[in-house]
Amino acid sequence: MPIDLRAVPSAPEDPAFTVDQLTPEDFAAITAFLDARLEELVADGHAAAATALAMALDPQLDTLRGSFEWEADRPSEPVPDNWLSERQFAWQQLAIVLWSGWCDAEGYDTVRWTVPSLRRKQPAPGRDRVSRAVE
Repeated sequence: MPIDLRAVPSAPEDPAFTVDQLTPEDFAAITAFLDARLEELVADGHAAAATALAMALDPQLDTLRGSFEWEADRPSEPVPDNWLSERQFAWQQLAIVLWSGWCDAEGYDTVRWTVPSLRRKQPAPGRDRVSRAVE
């Protein structure tokens, strides 16, 4: 039985939320949520599905992890634009998967886990980030 992907609503996008506003805390929260959902799948007897999903999302998680580690190791340097575009793509893929599977699950953060735009909200020099309100 094929899955009708047209039945899945589009993930929310927030044009005011830019990729340079993503934080290591956002990454930690979304990965903790994902880990809990994978554990639920295993507990419900779907270990193969959990493994497949984890393996499919691993490249996005590696990209995001590496991006935030690079940024933490070089706090005085602006994040290169190519890293921001890679971060944006990886976050988008992760957010879309979590949205399609668990947007109505307890703990899903509709404010923090939207699809960001690529443009920077503010110039990079001081690497000041505009804080988004977290409900």
